[in-house]
Amino acid sequence: MPPPPAPDRPTADSARTTSRRLPVVPLPQHGESLFSWIDHLATHYEVDRTQIMDRLGLKPATAHAARLARHTAELPLASAVPLHTATGVDPKQLRDMTLFGIVRTSTGRLDRHPEFRWAPEETWAFCPHCLRPPARWPLWWYQSWAVMCPKHRCYTASFCPDCGSPFSPSALRGDAPGRCPGFMPRADDPVTRPPHTKRRTKRQRCGRPLWEIDTPPATDPAAYAVFHSLLEFHDEETPSPDLQQWYDDLRTLRILLKDPHALRVQAFTSTDLALQERFTADEGPSRWGEPAPVISWRRSDSGFLFPMRRTSPNTWTGQRDPVSAAAKLTVIAAVLDSQDPAASARDVFTVRHPAGLRDFDDQLPSYMNRASPALRELLSQALDAQALARLPAP
Repeated sequence: MPPPPAPDRPTADSARTTSRRLPVVPLPQHGESLFSWIDHLATHYEVDRTQIMDRLGLKPATAHAARLARHTAELPLASAVPLHTATGVDPKQLRDMTLFGIVRTSTGRLDRHPEFRWAPEETWAFCPHCLRPPARWPLWWYQSWAVMCPKHRCYTASFCPDCGSPFSPSALRGDAPGRCPGFMPRADDPVTRPPHTKRRTKRQRCGRPLWEIDTPPATDPAAYAVFHSLLEFHDEETPSPDLQQWYDDLRTLRILLKDPHALRVQAFTSTDLALQERFTADEGPSRWGEPAPVISWRRSDSGFLFPMRRTSPNTWTGQRDPVSAAAKLTVIAAVLDSQDPAASARDVFTVRHPAGLRDFDDQLPSYMNRASPALRELLSQALDAQALARLPAP
């Protein structure tokens, strides 16, 4: 397949203002992300990501993956117009491939968005089976609840088991599609490098095929049910009031189990061994004299294990783990779907310490203001007096 035709040596600015229609445009799949579709166009025309982005008027930069990830969060109008001209794809379809739609002016980084404490710049989840070439992936993989694949009935992955690198679209390489873009741990850290060696070796890319990563099968029917409800909510343009209320309540409990870990789960049982292991398995390994692993498991204040990545001899960074997230969602759904959520919350959760406004960057999320009355008793214990005063009166 020949590369897409380009204007006769125009400047970068004129190329974006005189973009012409591509001769053949593979249409986006239902629910596909903008990043996935643009990468597929590059594969279709056998060019790299930078070339196809330039042809589409998306202003490729040195960090072209980061820019395309940013456009997947919110697509500037100045980029949406030439993209529509070059592909003929309806603006509504372009909007549906992004998280926050088409905007006139970019709002800057979204990793601290008040409603969504995630963005494509951050860690994402994926199904290894779905990434077998030629790979195309859905937008909902960017969601924090993307814990399993409904097609392959397996849990998703968020970090490489070989190098420990978290996966982010902003790091995906155009010259090595479908492979881990992370770096292998150095073999010459100061603790292992001979004293006479001054120069450090060049870091090596991991390059493991993402589709070869193993993830456990998702066998808990309750976990699948709550995940299916989240997919349904995501697909609905106007969710029903009951589904919207359920979603607001779920996010309220979920943030209290995450940062700042105001709640702790007292007990957790599941027929799914992968989920149960996240609650009952031991932390570790931490034997004296053994080399530290790339990934080590620690117990969070919520009661569940989570992965920590070794980024230097003495530095560990928390990682996202879809299996632990699925276990938390299962607990939350069991409370919300019970006949008496207030009583169920008392049985399932214990309050470690009340969360304060500082834990929420001095602003409670709006969905917490919409929490149902059944959660009011739990919130009165899980929030300190100042934070509780921000909630609407019952």
